[in-house]
Amino acid sequence: MRKERVEIKKLGINGEGIGYIEKKICFIQDALPGEIVDVEIIERTRQFTKGKVVRYIQKSPYRQPSVCKEYTNCQGCALTTLEYSKHLSFKKGLLKDALKKYTHFDVERLPIQKTIKAPETLHYRQVVSLPITYFKGKVHAGIFQRETKYLTLMNQCSMQDSLINTCIQKIEDILNEHHVRDYNDKVKKGLRFMRMRNIDGQIQVLFVTGQDGMKQEVINDISQIPEVKSIWYTINTTRYQQFEMQGYKKAYGQSYLPFHCFDQKYLYSIKSEFPVYPQMEKIKLDTIRSLLSENSKILSLNCGIGLLELSLKQNIVAVDEKNYHIHDAKENAKFLVKDNVQWICQNVHEACIQQCKKNHFDEVIVRSSELSDAFKQSFILSKIKHIIYVSDHPSSLAKDLEELDKYYRIEKIIPIDTYPYSAKFDTVVSLIRK
Repeated sequence: MRKERVEIKKLGINGEGIGYIEKKICFIQDALPGEIVDVEIIERTRQFTKGKVVRYIQKSPYRQPSVCKEYTNCQGCALTTLEYSKHLSFKKGLLKDALKKYTHFDVERLPIQKTIKAPETLHYRQVVSLPITYFKGKVHAGIFQRETKYLTLMNQCSMQDSLINTCIQKIEDILNEHHVRDYNDKVKKGLRFMRMRNIDGQIQVLFVTGQDGMKQEVINDISQIPEVKSIWYTINTTRYQQFEMQGYKKAYGQSYLPFHCFDQKYLYSIKSEFPVYPQMEKIKLDTIRSLLSENSKILSLNCGIGLLELSLKQNIVAVDEKNYHIHDAKENAKFLVKDNVQWICQNVHEACIQQCKKNHFDEVIVRSSELSDAFKQSFILSKIKHIIYVSDHPSSLAKDLEELDKYYRIEKIIPIDTYPYSAKFDTVVSLIRK
């Protein structure tokens, strides 16, 4: 196979190195800016090539030993060999590149702040969802990598919370003691997935199973793990993986687990989405809170269970299309004795149009990868003074800011490193009506 020598110019949106071969862009995994590498071409199209490093001729001074022992095989985290201090400028750079590509702004003059760094960069993921796989005579929580079919075992992941890793190992041992098997699509039996969440040091476990469900003796043994406070299962033999659409059965423990945020206690049910990195979620929500006015009326879209809304004193209309989010939000409002929020379970685009027609809002908080036309037109026509837009997709964010520029000026752009060692991050943008 022919090899090429390539100089890496920058990192791409997925954390891959980018160089050029005969003026055609080449994407190269585990190659950092400034490095010179010999690569083997593994894919070639009219638009691009993909290469695999076979030798480093010149290494980056910011290259470090990977923080993950599986980094050569696992495709989950793209930046484990890059010194963390450089992640922050890389993510800000991704945002600036998107703005340069999709807007007319003089990007260097935009009020883009430094990327807010994560207080902890390892063992931060407190939510995991893992397939159950049979391998070498045992079941494991593991992921087969897309291209190589290599099985990455996930009970010692450097990014997953340490308590979750420990519980995965204990649960794997119990499953194998009881000779539990992975899912067999022909007979529709076996264990498909395991979801686990660490909510303030308490572990909540959900199993997705075939028609045979979970044996009581297996549940009894798992319930003896001190940190496990609730066990649930759902029977799902369909090919889709939106497991929340099915009913959940509690097999053991508490229906709700408490989570402390903003000096308050919130209660989470099994279906409601819990932040992958709670510490950074609090920082993100605090950033949003700092941008709000004291006496404004607020429309909050995709509110979840109301972590942010129930920490505020303003009058708020909060919308989410998931009924279990709104159910938990209302229960938490009762628990906290808060009555300043009106909760609406409805398609957020329809609700946005309706609410902006019949109510006057000073500010809107919208959490979305991109803004639909319904969102943008509603904000513009209702003359909302202040938009706080939270997105995890730089390109869509840039396109939306370009469209809103006629009516809104950008006050602040704040990137937040919510997913260390991956190329993913969140951005909070404050927009003021012109």
